[in-house]
Amino acid sequence: MRIEGALAECRTLCDVPAVIAALGGEPRFAELSPIVWLGAAAGRAGISGAAEVGRFGPLRCVAMLADDPPRAAERIARLGARRGEPAFLVVLGRSSGSVTFAVAIEPPPLLTIDPTAPDGVALASLRRLGELATGGATSVALRLGERLSGRRVDQRFFSAFREARDRLAAEGPTAAPPQERRGLALLQLTRVLFLYFIQQKGWLDGRSDFLAREVDRHLASARSLPRDLFRPLFFGSLNRAVPDRSTVVRRFGEVPFLNGGLFEPHPLERRWKFDHSNQGWRQAFDELFERFHFTLDERGDGIAVAPDMLGRVFEGLMACDERKSTGTFYTPARLVDALVTAGAASVLAERLGIERSQATHLIETRAPGAAEALSHCRVLDPAVGSGAFLLGALELFARLESARDPGMRHRRGILRERLYGVDLNAEAVRLAELRLWLAAVQEDPDHQRHTVEPLPNLDASLRQGDTLHDPRWLAGLRRVPRTTARALKEARQHFAHESGPGKKRAWRALRAAEQAAALESLAEAGRDLEHRIEEILTDARTPDLFGARRGLDLPLRRALRAARDDRRRIREALRRVTREGALPWFDATSCFGEVFAERGGFDLVVGNPPWVRAEEIPQRTREMLAERYRWWRGGSATGFGHRPDLSVAFLERSLELTAPGGTVAMLLPAKLATAGYGTEMRAALAHSTTLDKVVDLGDRAAAAFAAVTYPLALVLRKRAPAERHRIELKEDGGSTVAQRGWSGAPWILKEPEAGQVADAIRGRHPLLAEAVTIHLGVKCGRNAAYLDPPATVEREVVRRAVRGRDLDPYEVTGSIRLLYPHDRAGRPLATLPEGALRHLARFRSALSARADVTEGPWWALHRTGPSSAPHRVAWPDLARRIEAVTLPRDLLPLNSCYLAVVANVAAARVLTTWLNSRWISAMARLGADPARGGYSRFNARTMGALPWPSSAPTDRRLAELDAGRADLKERLDAVDGIVAELLGLDTRDRRALRALA
Repeated sequence: MRIEGALAECRTLCDVPAVIAALGGEPRFAELSPIVWLGAAAGRAGISGAAEVGRFGPLRCVAMLADDPPRAAERIARLGARRGEPAFLVVLGRSSGSVTFAVAIEPPPLLTIDPTAPDGVALASLRRLGELATGGATSVALRLGERLSGRRVDQRFFSAFREARDRLAAEGPTAAPPQERRGLALLQLTRVLFLYFIQQKGWLDGRSDFLAREVDRHLASARSLPRDLFRPLFFGSLNRAVPDRSTVVRRFGEVPFLNGGLFEPHPLERRWKFDHSNQGWRQAFDELFERFHFTLDERGDGIAVAPDMLGRVFEGLMACDERKSTGTFYTPARLVDALVTAGAASVLAERLGIERSQATHLIETRAPGAAEALSHCRVLDPAVGSGAFLLGALELFARLESARDPGMRHRRGILRERLYGVDLNAEAVRLAELRLWLAAVQEDPDHQRHTVEPLPNLDASLRQGDTLHDPRWLAGLRRVPRTTARALKEARQHFAHESGPGKKRAWRALRAAEQAAALESLAEAGRDLEHRIEEILTDARTPDLFGARRGLDLPLRRALRAARDDRRRIREALRRVTREGALPWFDATSCFGEVFAERGGFDLVVGNPPWVRAEEIPQRTREMLAERYRWWRGGSATGFGHRPDLSVAFLERSLELTAPGGTVAMLLPAKLATAGYGTEMRAALAHSTTLDKVVDLGDRAAAAFAAVTYPLALVLRKRAPAERHRIELKEDGGSTVAQRGWSGAPWILKEPEAGQVADAIRGRHPLLAEAVTIHLGVKCGRNAAYLDPPATVEREVVRRAVRGRDLDPYEVTGSIRLLYPHDRAGRPLATLPEGALRHLARFRSALSARADVTEGPWWALHRTGPSSAPHRVAWPDLARRIEAVTLPRDLLPLNSCYLAVVANVAAARVLTTWLNSRWISAMARLGADPARGGYSRFNARTMGALPWPSSAPTDRRLAELDAGRADLKERLDAVDGIVAELLGLDTRDRRALRALA
């Protein structure tokens, strides 16, 4: 019977077993005496009848009758929790007819349902409860309680994992820095987490409760869990072949040899010989591991914890400010799959010389030809995070190989030979390894622990390091000689298989091969510089047409100085590599040297690199990026608003690491398609690469991100575009545009026909930037100091100010009080009244530390000059359409507004009316940076590129419409007609722009 039907017929205690059966439990019925069972508590809770009505595994289910079911259920649940008697409770209302479900744990979760009209969300919480009924009674009770509470399993798991990590880290070695204490805790928890996943396969002595039983056995005999359970299990059993195991560890029963690096002593453990307490571990098992179900199905079922959740665990483990500064955000599985498939289709199309649509069809149908063509595809994620994109590539390649050769297991081979990743965060690399190992064992049969193939070591192909930190003097592709590359490849493959003492020797051999590759790369760079220095000196000595030598003029002196500085750095690096065995930074072309020697780079570079705004990046790093990356230098040197996002540098570096003809497939901020700092990047991509897909993924994808901007899917090939190549602008490839017309100008990704119309209009008319200068409004730098000041601040230094949200077309709808320590012309006051000074003094240190303080008193605001001009037109920085207004003289625009300063009232009215036209708004949206919720950023660059016909400023109709009092819709319709006439829009133009209006 379905749960809805069972609830509808549930009127007495005898009916409740049918409800338990419908929920997936085992029904039974035995009457209980409330007084005998509960004592006086039965009367206080209003219980008039009770019965045991079934079981969820070891957890008994008890039904009761009560006048107030929620109150009775909570009382009895708390009583059971205090007694240590977990139970699933069903309380029927004697007169109300309602049913309350509860679990006897603390705090007790309650769910009350009207059986005659059950809520869909409540029913969803009840369905499939029986699937949670394995493990001990307490474990089942906790899981049932979480399901009743309505929280998603991933949210509960993230919270529990973070709490367990923090508890273990808090008791870590006191001399260790916090980051290493957290690293130690994460290391231990990920090992146990991995075992909970493989325990479901029956590999731990064939017992699904192996870990819980072993923990209980060791705690009962007061033995140390780290010393007597974990170390023998991890290092003596899971990381050692069966014939080499001691008698002590064989008592664990039949446990497979897994290898892989997860179960061997970590450098952190060698540095800090420390054991976490039994109490800390007991809490971790009770409140984390035994509280959840685990499944190796990567996408899970919404009930159990799946490996897919580990990416969100990593994001959740990072503090909010750390996530913001590093740009680390979880990528949803749907986007991962789509991007990996799109990237693989481009690789396949290039190799087979076919259209991408054909390549996509071959992949989707798992054609043998696709598997063969992609069998040697090397994939790199330069910011691997928790491994989502490498996992996506592993799944795709495994599907193709299984279709071609269904009798074989392919995942371990793919892991050993085809997947590479780098990340600055050691915790991320650890979780990426864990997810890939879990994916590898997923294809192994359950309960066949005797035939488990050891996992490959991933330390050599998943590396901790900074992909971007590649010095300018080593920029460009540097291939190591084939002999060295061959030795490096053999060392990497040998290391992937090794274990125990052999693994240490293999690691040393691999590091030696990487050292040789680094030395040869440095030597090659040194030779190039010597040649460059000689060229400069030759230029200085070469006579010109009149027989005079040029000599070392200023440009040559600068070039010579830079070349000699680089030569010095290379020599220092050579000495360091010789002395320490490695470069002081991560160098992909030496660490992965065989990939570059064989192919010139990776076949597919894929991922979601960090999205970090310039102001979040340390000054020293910004300087390094500006020196090293040409596209990063594309932004203006003034103001953070015009500096590139960190993802720009990642894209440039990724293209360098890609083989000729190879593919880059990345998720990037959508603003890269329109931002001014992306001009040089867009020009380079449009002219020198084949852009296969450039898709603004919009609100639907953005909703899955914690980041605040839209994602853009970019798939390109590293070769010049064919003459007639067309770019796909939608995920399904349904909309295309010719690449030939693209340049460094903003890329119009939505409504390409409207983009063509806008380009034609701009070509016929002057632009607004040629007539007016556009500014941001007043900047405080510390809102708490200036906005809405207390009544003790004197009225003469308080003005009314407007924010972007306060502006509508033609109308100011609100304002806020602003402490304004300036005169009417915007000049800062030399002295302040006593009340204002006393208020601002509380913020003096913060105000003095503002990055843009250059001159004037410490209380000065910024950008006050244009904002104080007598005639200003303002509009919101962020809006769905342009909403312009002529500002009254007594209102100041804050920096959520942009403004244009004009000569007089008439000019202000004309410009206001012009900007409120739907046609102008549509053209602005085409080139604007997108934001969440359908909003756009109408900044100075976007607005300055709008058409401003020479006849518009003197058109009296525009001024009259601003001053009119007609209905707003009628007024805007009239504006649209005038603007269309002045721009020369025909019916086709209007139709194209209307979609964005």
